[in-house]
Amino acid sequence: MPGSYDVLATDGLKVLGTLGFFVPAAILIALVVFAVVRDRRLNAREEAEEAHRAAMEREKLPTPPSAD
Repeated sequence: MPGSYDVLATDGLKVLGTLGFFVPAAILIALVVFAVVRDRRLNAREEAEEAHRAAMEREKLPTPPSAD
C-alpha cells in the first residue's frame, strides 16, 4: 500500500482531532465571556438603581406641617 493513503487518512484524523479540541474550547470561551458581560451589566444596573434610590432620598421634599 502506498504511503499517500496513510497521509490522507492521518490528515483527516488530524482535522477531526483539531475540530474536536477547538470547537468545544471556543464554545467554553464564548460561555465565559457571555457570563462575565451579563454579570457586569446586572451589577451596573443594580448600582444605578441604588444611586437613583439614594438621590431620591436626598432630594425628598419635607412633609408640610399639618394645618390643625
